Amino acid sequence: MPRFATLILVLLVGATASSRSGGNPQLPAPDQGAAGAWQKILKLQTIGSAMHTTAHPDDEHGGVLAMLSRGEGARVSMLTLTRGESGDNAIGPELFDALGLIRTEELLIANRYYGVDRQYFTTAADYGFSKRLDEALRKWGREDVLREVVGIIRTERPFVIISRFQGNPRDGHGNHEAAGLITREAFDAAGDPKRFPEQIAAGARPWQALKLYMGGVRESEDWTIRVDAGRHDPVLGESYQTFGRRGLSFQRSQNGGAFNPQVGPALSYYKRLKTIVDAPDRETSFFDGIDTTIPGVYRALRKPAAPAVAEHLAPVAGELDAAREAFKLTDPSATVPALTRALESLTRAVARAGDDPDVRFILEAKGRQIEDAIHAALGLRLTAVAQPVGTPVAAGPFGGPLAVMEPVVPGQRFDVRATFVNPSSLRVSGVQLAVDATDGRERVLMAPRVSAAEATQGTPVTTTFTVTVPATASLTRAHYSRTSIQDPRYTVTSPHQAFEPAAPAGFGVQVQYLIGPNNHPMTLRRAVTRLEANLPYGYDTRVLAVVPAIGVTLSPAHAVASLATPSRPVTLKAEVLNNVSGLSEGTVALKVPSGWKVTPASYSFRFTRGGERALYSFEVHTAAIDTRDYRIEAVATSGGREYREGYTTIRHRDLETRYLYRDAAATLRGADLKIAPGVKVGYVMGIGDEVPAGLAQLGVDVQLLGERDLATADLSAFTTIMTGTRAYAVRQDLRTYNRRLLEYVSSGGNLIVLYNTQEFVPSEHAPYPGELPRSAEEVSEEDSPVELLAPDSAAFTTPNRITRADFDGWVEQRGSKFWTTWDARYAPMLATWDQGQAPQKGGWLHARHGKGHYTYFAYAFHRQLPYGVPGAYRLLANLLSLNRPAGVPSR
Repeated sequence: MPRFATLILVLLVGATASSRSGGNPQLPAPDQGAAGAWQKILKLQTIGSAMHTTAHPDDEHGGVLAMLSRGEGARVSMLTLTRGESGDNAIGPELFDALGLIRTEELLIANRYYGVDRQYFTTAADYGFSKRLDEALRKWGREDVLREVVGIIRTERPFVIISRFQGNPRDGHGNHEAAGLITREAFDAAGDPKRFPEQIAAGARPWQALKLYMGGVRESEDWTIRVDAGRHDPVLGESYQTFGRRGLSFQRSQNGGAFNPQVGPALSYYKRLKTIVDAPDRETSFFDGIDTTIPGVYRALRKPAAPAVAEHLAPVAGELDAAREAFKLTDPSATVPALTRALESLTRAVARAGDDPDVRFILEAKGRQIEDAIHAALGLRLTAVAQPVGTPVAAGPFGGPLAVMEPVVPGQRFDVRATFVNPSSLRVSGVQLAVDATDGRERVLMAPRVSAAEATQGTPVTTTFTVTVPATASLTRAHYSRTSIQDPRYTVTSPHQAFEPAAPAGFGVQVQYLIGPNNHPMTLRRAVTRLEANLPYGYDTRVLAVVPAIGVTLSPAHAVASLATPSRPVTLKAEVLNNVSGLSEGTVALKVPSGWKVTPASYSFRFTRGGERALYSFEVHTAAIDTRDYRIEAVATSGGREYREGYTTIRHRDLETRYLYRDAAATLRGADLKIAPGVKVGYVMGIGDEVPAGLAQLGVDVQLLGERDLATADLSAFTTIMTGTRAYAVRQDLRTYNRRLLEYVSSGGNLIVLYNTQEFVPSEHAPYPGELPRSAEEVSEEDSPVELLAPDSAAFTTPNRITRADFDGWVEQRGSKFWTTWDARYAPMLATWDQGQAPQKGGWLHARHGKGHYTYFAYAFHRQLPYGVPGAYRLLANLLSLNRPAGVPSR
């Protein structure tokens, strides 16, 4: 197999995405059919390459990327420092590492619209909004981030680097500033063999990019290049800017799916910071001064040409020009003969460039692109769908619906229905199909190859493989993890995948075939998928995952117990998930500190099919405890094996399903905690959070309120009503029936409004006027100082005496979206501030309204409660107790 074919297997692993039964919304329409083939042919005309650096998903200049990739044909990569773990989630309750998995997948979909060829991440984690560069560099480690960015540049080897950020306060975020500063430093360091020599020793090579640009420059400032991404592209059917925004709209966890097309010019300005080539002060292209033709590769690299290589490069360029001229909208395969000849010439050039790895790198990248263009021009279709063993052959896209399939477990046998179709009139011979598996580094065949003489026009080559998952198969999980959300960096379990978006699919199908008069060998690969019912909308196609036979999780992951009532049991729930097809039996029990008692001691479970779950409730009776953490573990035993971990399935529309693993363990923390008796809470869920579970930890009765409840229920049945995070942004019914909540307060109720964005308008939704603008303040430093402004009020005294110590140990932030002004009838309760920030008093406001209590509380309960922060629980208990009799001890 030629080197191009070998390398393309690696690249296609990360490119495979899920699709839905009605089409593939992740694959833009211009990338399918004849338009898709044309896009790939255009990218063959240049060796130009650019890397765009950002800090978080959605920072990127999508329209500019689309113009570079789709308009100019450049090989485009993106380096995103973090996965956006600490943002909010507009589509579900997932936060932190689970949100990072979502935003990774969303960015990969957006990249397909931008035309990004490779996506990279560092191991830095988003720790929340930061106002200071020094905080980002301290948390991440300046040298550590620089080392990784240098390693990525040395891997990708772009001609130009385009920094989204400048590395100064204009960037508006400490993470952004760090991205701008590190990019500048990495531009020089990547080309210096004395910097990070361990990378060189491991096989990396220095790479000096030719030019460095920064974005965010204004028209009135000193700029080098003005880019208009508002140019219309007839193949896309719209401008690069609008097409990029279509991609951005898939980042729904951040924007809720909003799509905002831009009509007319979309100008952005960039300043060239460094160059090692001659280029004018005012440029018309990022590649001005760089020879980006294939025959000009030596000039681009500033090296003398090797005649043995150069003699083959002009024919390559000539054949690629011929392929472009031969292209027919009604018959894209007319380009294949010229493309095949170009690939053969390029293969000879690569063979003669063995002594120059830089030239070979660029030519091999072009070879992969030519192979990709051949596949697209032929219109090849390759699918591989996992099925239960023995599924009738008549099932499938050409003989009826395929069967639904669960993820597989080590040792399981299953069928793979592989179908290869050549819809073109060109002869595709020597067809061989095979199923392979990977541990992330190597691929091994799982069954003998199946051969066919040829794939004739429109006639499927279909075969069924029976595969057994190796008993030692790796589980499908992220290749990076951290033990705590307080860790600023991930630990990578597979160093060779360190900077990749996701671990590769475990199983794939590959087809090898011969094309052209010289029978040039080609290889195409796709991930093995499975069908998942999503009725009445059809079926989702998911990449086949390997999961454990038994998964066990313990919740809540962080529990609190009152020091005053150590005899009161703490309830923990162990969920056991069976992934085995057929009978599965076993037991589940808890391991607790010495002297503690668990009731019952264990449960027996019995499942008869894969996908079944059962929830088991344990009461943990503690001995005397103090204010520290105690570890409790759940252990499931089945088939002579113990299972001590489980996973959360991250599943959202259009995104590939991911699995977030964690130990089946919980932390129990002692806390001096009391709450008034008889508290009953009605909770209006917003964008999704775990505050209701935190309320349950306090032992209160919690009911989620729907539209009918807000419209007609007797709200006086609740001692407190809480509206969840950003509820006014996503709950039209809340805005519609808000008047009823104010009447509830006036009649003696206790309403707590948690943090909201500008959709919440105080002058309309609160009892008295105030302002919450789009630019509302936040306090991002979780250890920022606090000042109690009303220390004698019931909110600070009853039933728990709140002090500054209750704000120790908070995670990620203090709060966000503080009011900027408010009516004198509101009392500010607390002040806090980041370094260099004026004291912020608008994060917690309290007012009496009629007979009741109204509280706006922008401090981050939704982040503190899931992590068992004692002070947050004590504060919450006081807020819930505002209109209740004196508190009594409670867990």
